[in-house]
Amino acid sequence: MLDLAIIGGGPAGLTAGLYSTRGGLKDVVMFEMGMPGGQITGSSEIENYPGQAEVVSGLDLMQSWPQQAMKFGLKHEMKKIS
Repeated sequence: MLDLAIIGGGPAGLTAGLYSTRGGLKDVVMFEMGMPGGQITGSSEIENYPGQAEVVSGLDLMQSWPQQAMKFGLKHEMKKIS
């Protein structure tokens, strides 16, 4: 049985996965049909994201997020959840 199911792999889903696994949940799965990162990865310029001082693309902004979240045990499954 899952401790937590996360639907979507954008910034909110990855953040939920990071903090839930760091907080001690063991069986946490993020369900995302594509690569983690979400719709923000299609943005050419991100200039108003918290903590981001320089203008970067959405793809560049999200590049390190999945690795960090998965380091703590978040699992990624490419399944459609209905």
